[in-house]
Amino acid sequence: MTNATLTDRYLFAATRSVPEPQREELRREIAERIADATDARLQAGDDREAAEHAVLVELGDPDALAAAYSDRPLQLIGPAHYLLWRRLLKLLLAIVLPAAAFGYALAQMIDGASFGDIIGGLVVVLIMVTVHLAFWTTLVFAIIDRLSGGRSVLEWTPDQLPALTEPPRNQMLVDYVANVVMVVIAAALILVGPRLVPSPDGGESVPFLEPATWAWLSWYLLALLAVHLLFWTVLFRHGRWSYGFVLVSLLLATATAVPVAWTLATGTLFNPAYLARTGWTDAVEQLGSGGAVASVLALLVLASAAVWPLDGFVKARRARRDAAVV
Repeated sequence: MTNATLTDRYLFAATRSVPEPQREELRREIAERIADATDARLQAGDDREAAEHAVLVELGDPDALAAAYSDRPLQLIGPAHYLLWRRLLKLLLAIVLPAAAFGYALAQMIDGASFGDIIGGLVVVLIMVTVHLAFWTTLVFAIIDRLSGGRSVLEWTPDQLPALTEPPRNQMLVDYVANVVMVVIAAALILVGPRLVPSPDGGESVPFLEPATWAWLSWYLLALLAVHLLFWTVLFRHGRWSYGFVLVSLLLATATAVPVAWTLATGTLFNPAYLARTGWTDAVEQLGSGGAVASVLALLVLASAAVWPLDGFVKARRARRDAAVV
């Protein structure tokens, strides 16, 4: 159709995705609407070509117009199920991702993979699991949204309202005191702990930790503990968590955990001479570079370090929400 007008092309675009029985009726309705609007512009003094163009611009995308006429949703998941989809996806990610990470890391350690290979593969696995969870959850909810006609399958009731919880006034003081005590205990363990470990066979005393590694790691950790103490003092004086404090806690946790996990994974933390004198026949292998036990301990150190920033994030979010309510 070489002589097709803009209106003809618009009508074709608007009706091509509509079922055949409704196509002619929709074409007639849109054509009448275009004609009426064009005539109004012609009476106002516009020429026909400019009037037709302006009317089509006002009508907008023909596919969107057709969807509005045929009452077809243009969103993947409508408002009736969006909140339920978001809550379920968050819950699945919180449960499945840690389980998948632990299972994969444990399987790789049993298989004898190195620490670097485990971390590299773990990143790929977590990305794949996240993509699959998001895709299949979204697909299921998109189908439910279409089949339900946009009506929620779970009706909201006042029983679903959250309970009001008032945090104790001295919660920040409790956290401050507890963490100061933990810092002091950790400093004491660093200073005198390795000396209290007895020789495994009762013979000549042998350091439990690798002297070359502990010579720098002990002072590094003591310096970080001083920073931790300063952090908790500033946070206590501020009075509540914020996202800025969460970021600082994440940096501190990373700076503390990564060197310890690295020395564990590379087998440079424990003294091989000490391990060789224990009753554990393969202690040097298991706690050495790439050893299964060493890799598990390294992952536990990293996982434990993540708890503190996550707890701070939850408290910062709660504090921000409470401040908005007030």
